[in-house]
Amino acid sequence: MGDRKLSDVLDCEFRSNPEYEIVPLERLTGEEQEALARLREDPECFGILRPRPDSDLRIKSVCKETALLFYAMQSGGKLPSSVLRELREQPEQANQQIVELVLGEVLQVSRNGDFMSGPRAHDLISAPTKLPDQLGRIARLSLEAVKYGQRLAIEDPLRLSAQMYFFNRLPVTPQWKQRIGDPGAFSRFLGIDGQGRCAELLRTIWKKEPDSPEMVGWNSWLIRTGESHRKARLFDFKIYVSPALDSMPDVLPAMLEVFSKHRVQQFKIGADLPGLTRPDKIVAYLEDFDHLENVGHNLAERLGNVPVHGVPFTAELCGGGLISWGMDPHETALLGWHERTSWRLWITNRLAAALLDARHSKHSEVEPWRFALQRLRLDGVDTDTWTPTHVYQERTRS
Repeated sequence: MGDRKLSDVLDCEFRSNPEYEIVPLERLTGEEQEALARLREDPECFGILRPRPDSDLRIKSVCKETALLFYAMQSGGKLPSSVLRELREQPEQANQQIVELVLGEVLQVSRNGDFMSGPRAHDLISAPTKLPDQLGRIARLSLEAVKYGQRLAIEDPLRLSAQMYFFNRLPVTPQWKQRIGDPGAFSRFLGIDGQGRCAELLRTIWKKEPDSPEMVGWNSWLIRTGESHRKARLFDFKIYVSPALDSMPDVLPAMLEVFSKHRVQQFKIGADLPGLTRPDKIVAYLEDFDHLENVGHNLAERLGNVPVHGVPFTAELCGGGLISWGMDPHETALLGWHERTSWRLWITNRLAAALLDARHSKHSEVEPWRFALQRLRLDGVDTDTWTPTHVYQERTRS
């Protein structure tokens, strides 16, 4: 699906979606002012698109450029010549921008005089393609998670996103509770107590990060020498190490040796039994992609054929699903349910919104999961491999 080509739509006829009314920030109701207060923090934000009565659409924030285009296209027709001249300076990017506005229900495109948008316009602007014959382990998990999200009767985007985010999490069984349910047994199991296999490295190379709201549910360590630049970077490259729960005591000592050798700035491990049942139970932060590759391949060599759990919505690094990676956005959340996001949450937030758009679309034949993947590709994620593309990197830097 990653090679799907968009149709050229710049010469089509469009109109602003009549199911929306555009509302400047200063004209929001008191309730909207309170709920969307953070929109005012964005100097480029013009206001919102408010669904008209009886519409199934959801509120969207719009920038000033999109607002001008929405006003200009309310009577329908070709894109304004002034807009086209500007767009044709970068035709491929411009075409994608207009496609996104159509799939996002902001603009409607005409097909034989019938104006459509969202999932209904999916096949008009993007020819159907089949999934690759072979998907990697994590890509298969990720696709299963999206299809699972489609089946859930959940209308709240936050809850739907969370359900996909925690896909492939293991149950906390009575047997595991009895074995490592208390803090002492948990530390002994992992070998991170005073006499454990990891104690010497943790004591000499690493320092435990104090508990904080940001790290609830995690045990986090910072390297003792050198200063972490994590907060200063626009991106956090991260590696996920996802062994089966039984394999954790054997994985951690070798993993710590690799992290120490490569001067990994920070890593974290689930702080309790529920934290170890999540697929993304171990996360390490890297300074750049070269560093990430070196650490990942060294880990693969050291750990060998460890039983794998597997983290959906990450990109496989060495095959097999044990080691994968992602790249956190550094973006300001504007709408209430879009909190400061990690790579995986950034993805599931967008998938949830697209699934709900497709679910509520009238007269659409495209399956919601296919529409959601298409929207995510436009946001810069190759959904065959779940790697961030240059589009993602450019957008989240801005």
